Amino acid sequence: MLSPAIQLPDERRQLAAEAPRSIAGYRLERIGPGEAAALPAGFRSVYGEHYLSAAVYDAAATAEALASDRQRSFVASAPDGSFAGHVALLRSAPNPRIFEVGQGIVVPEHRRGGVLRHLFAMMVEAARADPQCDAVYGTALTNHTISQKVLGQYGFCDTGLEIDYVPQRMLASEGVQGPIATLVQYLEFGKRPAAPAYLTPELADWAARLLPDGGRAGAIVPVAHASQPVGPGGVGVLDMPRFDMARLTVATAGTELPVRLAQLERAAATRGRRTVQVVLALDRPVAVWAIACLRTRGYAFSGLLPRFFPGGGHGAIFYRSFAAPNFAEIRTWSGTAAWLLERVRTDWQGMRDPLAARHAG
Repeated sequence: MLSPAIQLPDERRQLAAEAPRSIAGYRLERIGPGEAAALPAGFRSVYGEHYLSAAVYDAAATAEALASDRQRSFVASAPDGSFAGHVALLRSAPNPRIFEVGQGIVVPEHRRGGVLRHLFAMMVEAARADPQCDAVYGTALTNHTISQKVLGQYGFCDTGLEIDYVPQRMLASEGVQGPIATLVQYLEFGKRPAAPAYLTPELADWAARLLPDGGRAGAIVPVAHASQPVGPGGVGVLDMPRFDMARLTVATAGTELPVRLAQLERAAATRGRRTVQVVLALDRPVAVWAIACLRTRGYAFSGLLPRFFPGGGHGAIFYRSFAAPNFAEIRTWSGTAAWLLERVRTDWQGMRDPLAARHAG
């Protein structure tokens, strides 16, 4: 047995990546639960009470997340010791081996000091050095290209759109006219293969364009037809009133999926939700049957959440809107994002009316 004082090479790399450092007069460091109390005031100085996640205003909840390693926070302090900026790695996906990049802020008086860029560099270095982290991903607002550009410059690739994710009321101060999509951006570290992704031939073509290295980290398997499942699956339902959305996460597609979709759609419509989103695991051939169920009910495809599920299984994003999506206000920075937006818009326009589809079937 190794002595606790002996550090393995991976541990030394991770400690070095997270070590405090001074850059351009700012001190950058990973903070612990004891420093969480400073974060709510920082978010209020930038967003008031309107940040996308209300959890950032709860110092006790943030401290608990830091203590349990569900969140890793990196903070920049100004030369006078005051709070200058923050970014976090969040365990928000079912797969514990990927982190979501989030909560990136810089207070107004420090926005010209490169603070966010330095914090992102430290965060990515720390994630890459962690042997238990296979990848990171983030979601960038699309009413402008600033956030997209930041992640893109660090090698993140664009893999999906979450249509109408942010309600207009949250971004009214920025002059938006409708709900705003977010762009999923993903950085693969290449530490281990992903699970195979079973898709219809059409969507397999999308995946080859969107996944890093054309999906070579995990095989893309086109399947023209798939047999119906023989038993129940594994699904999770989440109502998201803050985002005018309901979400169904399908880890395994089972025979009850059409009924669960119908129930969720009725509940979402009754509660005034704008969108129903489905995230479908693609690591089994039965996913192709589930895709057919979704398409029949009028769900459009908007991209991928790579390695989202345990075991490195990719997730496919589908959505059904009760109103026309706000494509007009989506701005893209990269060529891939522009290509994706055009494909998503065309796919939504080409979907059959679900009621007519059911009568036809």
